[in-house]
Amino acid sequence: MLVTGMLLAGCSSQPPVTTGSVASCFQFAASAIQRHVTVTGVPPACRGLSQAQVNGAVSRALRAAAAGVRGKVRQHQVIGRDSGYVAGLIHAIPASGPTAVAVPQSRPPSPAALGLAALIAWLITVGLGVSMMVRWITRTRRAGPPSRGGRGPVLNFTHFGLALTGLLAWISYLATGVTGLAWAACGLLLAVASLGMALVFLPPAAVQSGDDPPSVRRPPVPVIAAHITAACITILLATLAAIGSG
Repeated sequence: MLVTGMLLAGCSSQPPVTTGSVASCFQFAASAIQRHVTVTGVPPACRGLSQAQVNGAVSRALRAAAAGVRGKVRQHQVIGRDSGYVAGLIHAIPASGPTAVAVPQSRPPSPAALGLAALIAWLITVGLGVSMMVRWITRTRRAGPPSRGGRGPVLNFTHFGLALTGLLAWISYLATGVTGLAWAACGLLLAVASLGMALVFLPPAAVQSGDDPPSVRRPPVPVIAAHITAACITILLATLAAIGSG
């Protein structure tokens, strides 16, 4: 006979339990299954236990009720039938996920950091340019005056002078924080880059030394590539710093 309202005295002959335990909860569930009593709440025999302990005690009671039945299929049928009597005790345990860790949001670099990075890249670019200028002047003095055709020394000195002027303007911007100086330095950078591309693509001037064939004054390709790469990085960093400065 199924009883929808469960009383402790009617489900078990055991004395009232003030504090629940796993053993008392197991005995209560086994008694409810044996008597075909539907449990609708947590009895005193199971109070104070965690949900995992209650689920474990009820599972043991269900397995004990089906222990005398032969055949796995029949055992599953008995467990499925008897689980309805103690369904009020079984509840799903929420999975404990990993503790959420607050990840600080990454902030873009400040204009001051970009300005210093641009200054470092600018100094590297100028250093490479100075090395090429020294090599060019040394070879010019040794080989004699250049012959006609190709680029002349004016283009080289203009490129170098504008690069130094832009560098001084950028240092002044870092010292004073005046945004106009930053944009002026960026404008000079574009002019320097334009002259630099002209120096790359125009044929170099040749010199005639006695009866020897003309010698070409061209810096090593790795130095030129490094100079162009550093110049591109300088333009990018300086422009970002100027935009961030307002």
